[in-house]
Amino acid sequence: MNSPATVPEPAPPAPSLPLYKRILRYPATYLLGSAVLLALDVVTGPFLQFPILFVFPVALAAWYVGPRTAYGLALVLPVGRFVIAWLIDQPSPVAYMVVNALVRIAVLGLIAYLVRRIVSHAHQLEGRINSLVTICAWSRTVEYEGEWLSFEEYLRRRFEVKVTHGISPDQATRLRVSPDALRSGVARPCAPGCEDQAQRASPPVG
Repeated sequence: MNSPATVPEPAPPAPSLPLYKRILRYPATYLLGSAVLLALDVVTGPFLQFPILFVFPVALAAWYVGPRTAYGLALVLPVGRFVIAWLIDQPSPVAYMVVNALVRIAVLGLIAYLVRRIVSHAHQLEGRINSLVTICAWSRTVEYEGEWLSFEEYLRRRFEVKVTHGISPDQATRLRVSPDALRSGVARPCAPGCEDQAQRASPPVG
């Protein structure tokens, strides 16, 4: 009589990101925020300026989106501020405004670069932490995804490794198992003097 086919259990759903993280992962979020900052710069005039706030969209874009968006904002925002100062405010000569724009581009680009370096190191550290294995000092079980598994089960789940069992020649000598049992898989009491045979049966190291 055929046994009923077993249905594999569905994989647990991946944990969803918080809403604010999902919003911060869209480049459109930073384009909209940059447009708001430049619009405020236009409305408030030359007496109340917002270039210092350009740091926030650049840094957040470097952390959550990627270097292209961050470097793009580091270029677009100072250029937008230069256009506003040149066409609307005109508080200083054009040469000074060009220097200010270049300084802002350099500073914002440096911020984007440093944030990306921090992100890279954070990902490397996270990978190292995930590579650590916690083993119970008493039961020798391994913690994996919230469960305590035998070492064999841990290898099977994480690395899809099939495990077989045997006995090493050293342990065979200690337990007084005859060398023939190593080959046949049937453990028999070791006769006197078989320890030397077990050591000779062990493969050379190196």
